[in-house]
Formats: sequence, C-alpha cells, structure tokens
Amino acid sequence: MLDHRKERNRWAQPLCWAAAVLSAMSFAIGQEGYTGMSELPASATSYLWCALAVCFGLFYRYVYGRLAVRLTAGQVVWGLVFGLVNTLGGMLFAYDSWAMLQSLPTLLITLLRALGQSLPMMAFFGWLGHLLESGAWLETTVEICAGIPMTEMLKTRRLAGFARHHPSLALWLLFCLCWLPWVLVFFPGTVCWDLGEAAQMFFGLRPMNAWHGVLATWLFGGCVWLGRLVGSDNAGILLYVLLQLFLLAHMAAQMVVFLHRRGLKRGFLLAVLLFFAVTPLWGGYVQFVGKDTLYVAALGLFLLRCGEALLCREEKELRRFSWPFALEVFLYGLLACTIRPNGLVAVAPMAVLLLLCGRKGEERLHRVIRLNAAVCALCAAGGAMLFSYVVVPGLGIGDDTGASLYSPLFQQTARSLRDHADTVTEAEYAAIDRVLDAENLPELYEPWISDPVKYTFRYFGQPEEVQKAALAGYNEAWLSMLQKYPLTYAEAFFAGNVSYYCFTPKLEGETYNNQAGSRLVFENYINQMGEDPRLVHVSQPVPERIRSLAAMYARGWRHIPLLSLTYCCAAYTWLLVGAALSLCKQKRRRALCLFAPALMSLIVCCVSPVNDYFRYFLPIVAMTPLLLGIATRPAKAEEETPAP
Repeated sequence: MLDHRKERNRWAQPLCWAAAVLSAMSFAIGQEGYTGMSELPASATSYLWCALAVCFGLFYRYVYGRLAVRLTAGQVVWGLVFGLVNTLGGMLFAYDSWAMLQSLPTLLITLLRALGQSLPMMAFFGWLGHLLESGAWLETTVEICAGIPMTEMLKTRRLAGFARHHPSLALWLLFCLCWLPWVLVFFPGTVCWDLGEAAQMFFGLRPMNAWHGVLATWLFGGCVWLGRLVGSDNAGILLYVLLQLFLLAHMAAQMVVFLHRRGLKRGFLLAVLLFFAVTPLWGGYVQFVGKDTLYVAALGLFLLRCGEALLCREEKELRRFSWPFALEVFLYGLLACTIRPNGLVAVAPMAVLLLLCGRKGEERLHRVIRLNAAVCALCAAGGAMLFSYVVVPGLGIGDDTGASLYSPLFQQTARSLRDHADTVTEAEYAAIDRVLDAENLPELYEPWISDPVKYTFRYFGQPEEVQKAALAGYNEAWLSMLQKYPLTYAEAFFAGNVSYYCFTPKLEGETYNNQAGSRLVFENYINQMGEDPRLVHVSQPVPERIRSLAAMYARGWRHIPLLSLTYCCAAYTWLLVGAALSLCKQKRRRALCLFAPALMSLIVCCVSPVNDYFRYFLPIVAMTPLLLGIATRPAKAEEETPAP
C-alpha cells in the first residue's frame, strides 16, 4: 500500500508542474497583431509567466496532494467549458476576430490553449467544493446566534449589548456610517444622464415614455420636485441618495444576519461585512443617482426572503413567517420588477421555483410557508406586468424599449457591413437602410457597445405597429445574412458581452460615452444638458480636488492584485458556477433554485447594449456572498424534496 502511494506521489508532482507550465503559457497572448483596447499584454518570454506557473504548480499540489480533492464530472465539464470560453473570449478581445479557427493548425493550438486554461478552473472548483462541503466555514460552537461579528471588537459594554440584542439595526447603522463619507464628498450625488432625461419627462420638457422606467422617472422626479419646494435641486437629489443608502444598507445588514443565523463562522461573516463596508463599489453606487442601486437592494432583499422561506427549518425561525414577511416578499419583488423593467426576468422564475418547491415534502407548515412566499412572489410579478402593460399604456405613456431588444442584431448587421460590404446584396442593404443608417454603420460600430449603432434607428418614438412593420423587412435581411456570415454574427454577439464571463484586460481608451468597462461614475454630466431652470442642475460644494482623490482611490482598487478581483465580473460568475456545482454534489436542489435570479441577471447582461458594464452586473455582485453562504453544507443536513 505504501509502495503504491509512493509510486503515485512520484508521478503526481511532475504532472502538477507540467500542467502548471501548460496552464501559464496558455494564458499568454501574442503582441503581433494585437488590437484589443488595453495595454499590450506581457510577451511570451516574460518572467511573469514563470511566476504564474509556480503559483499554479503550488496550487495544484495543495488541491490534489494535500487536500486529496477528487473532481466530479460536472467540475471537469464546466472547467473545460471555462477553458474554451475564456480562450475564445481572450482571442476575440485581442484580435477582434476568430478567423484563426478556420485553419486546422491554429484550431488545434486553440484547443490546446483551452485545455491549459481549463486546468486552473478545475482545481479552483475542487478547492471551493472542498470548502463548501467540509463545513470549514461553519461555526463549531453551540451558540451561533449570540451576536454579530463586530461584537467582540466593541470595547464599550453598552455598544456590545446593543449590537448583540439588535444585530440588524447595529449592522444597518454600521453600513450607513461606512458609506456616509462617499455621500458627503460627492454631495448631493452624481446624477446619471438617464435620470437627467427622466427628470425632463417628469417636468414636461420632453414626451413621457418608458425608456428609463416609469417608476424610476416618477420617483426621481418626485424627489426633485420636493427639493424644489425648499428651493434646491440638491435637496431633492440628496433625498434620492438617502433612499438608496438606507435600502442598500438594509439589504447588506439582513444578509449578514441571515448568514450568521445559518451558522457561518465569524471569519466568513467578517469578510462579508468588510466586502460591503470597505469595498468602494458600494459607497460609490450609493452616491450614484440611478435606478440600479435601488434595484440591487430590492432584488437582494427579495432573494434573501425567498432563501429564508426555502431553507429555514428551526421552530424559532418558522415563527417569523407571518403576514409581514409575506408582505416583504411582495413589496421587494414588485419594486425589483418596476424600478428596472428587466427585473421581471429575475423575479418571475424565482416565484415559479418557489411554487414547485412548496408542493411536496416535509411538514405541512413548511409547505404553507413556501407556498405563501411563492404566491406573494407571483403576485409581485403579476402586479409588475399589470403596471407595465395596462396602467402605463392607459396613461398614454409610450414604450420605446422594443427597439433596444434588437441591439445584438443591429451589432451583427453593423459588423457584417464592416467586414463584408462587398458581398452584401442591394436588397439586403436597402432593408437595413430603411431602419438604420446603413452608410455610417461600419464607422459607428464599436464591438463593446451598441448605442452608436442603435441610436441610428429611424423609428424611435413611432407607434409600436409602425416599428414592427419597418422591422419585418429588416428581419428577412438579417436571416439571409446569417446564412452567409455565421462566424461574423457569432463574433459580434460575443464581443458585446465577453467580459461578463471571461477574464479580459481592463478596457483602456475612449469608448462611446465612456460606458464600456465602466465601474464607477463620479462625474456629473447632466449640467451639460442646458441652462433651462426646469432642468436638473447639481451644485457640489466639496472642492473638486477632494472629489478627484476619492474617485482615484475608488478606481485604483482595480489596479491592486487580488483586490482587483472585486471589480472583475468573471470572478463572480465562475465563483457562483463553482458554488452551484457543489450544491449539485450535495444534492441540495432546493438551495440550487436560489441561483435562478443570478443566472437570469447574467443572461440580461449578455443581451444588454454594453459589455463589461458594472452597474448592469451589480445585482450578481450583491448576491454572491449570500449564495456562497447558502451553498455551504449546513451543520444539520437539510432534507430535500424530490426534484420538481
């Protein structure tokens, strides 16, 4: 037996180091012909790849040697998926083409690179699964609900007692205090261009439509109107910022308390607390006046309440599920669906899964709780649909959002005209030109953002029937070109969303309105809308130098090793994939249902008009700590109902 183990170890170490070298060199990108909007990558002869190979080798030895992890079939398959996707995404970012796939030698090299890139992700899945399944993050003491992670750090007995007896309120105050400096430095707030246009609609300066969300238009416009009652736009903007601050702090506090109640270790809870309190992302989005912060808070709270209904089993927890709890599920779901219309895509599937999970298994009380939550979630989705499709049209508010759904198709058309202008037929060109500015599309096309192309749509503001009639001919041209340029269509689609699931470099340089690759916004552009006193104007009393230093600090995190991962969309995507694979291994299907809003949010990002746009991706970032805690195997195994 010992001889067999020695023989295995004798071969394991060289294999680990060979795999590490292959993995490191698989990430190297050639500088010749590089067109990516970033700094030139390190050359293949750089010592950086040696250091990376050493890191990979040590990691492989730790995972497969010391921890003796054995990968599941799902972890291997999804590791290979990552390798293929990340390789193709990296090459598309670097060279703006997949033409190399049409040559057999380069295709084989690409597949070898994909294999090399898949190995680190397989090891990561194995390591993460070991942490989640072994209970390494679970508290081993009997009394796991004695307070919050900061209790022992509070020297004043009165403060410690307050935190112990009122953990939710204490955490809410803590998050508010941590984010308050961002509110003060950028007082009254940074208003995004979208809500500047929404305010124009609210005050009658332009026709009202549903482009920026009717509820968001009313809410922000109402805050500005209240502010003007006391003589200042700043007061109204600050009121909106405070709404964001209070609701987002409530979401973060409730998540920490929920994870503590599930028995997560104080170290894990402290990491979650620091993630929300210290990372500049959250303070930056609290002061950023848009619809995304409220949406993130509402969707996070909705998911949290659904998680409580699905997973809580103790008698003292079951007593909490009364009509106020059901009302919270309804209100948070309704707010998420209406403040940003695509929230319905995340809420409705969760409601259906709640309903399916509540039909079978366990005691009657558990089924009733889940069914009540499911009914409330379905009512929220139904109420949002009633608002969008009955109330809004009944008020005479037009819907210009239909054309935005064509963004990926318009991008494919523009790229085809750029790359194959000499083979596009006159009939196809005429059909395109009827709805878009076909002559200028090749110059306007940017792979990472569709707005320059989309805004040439000739039927904005027209009735829906007119738009559909105009798009009918375009659809025929699009289908005929798909048969001729399938690779170009694939390039256009993936170029518009690749950074949401691939580890691509930071975008450097000018993009349309500096949106693609954006993480945080601290510049007020709405003052450029004009001098009309009816427009919203922001006056920031804090000196520009101080605001610039704060913005540099927030954006500087993206250049710090490891900390930069908090700004990387792909890191959250694959972290959640690893957690979901662990839940599959644990056979906890009910907990796996809670990943549905994150999955639907990722799909929304992939069909959105901007690549690597963090405010679109922010809901997934907020859900990640909660879903990781849920994926941790509980001290007392949860009984599972059969799969619906």
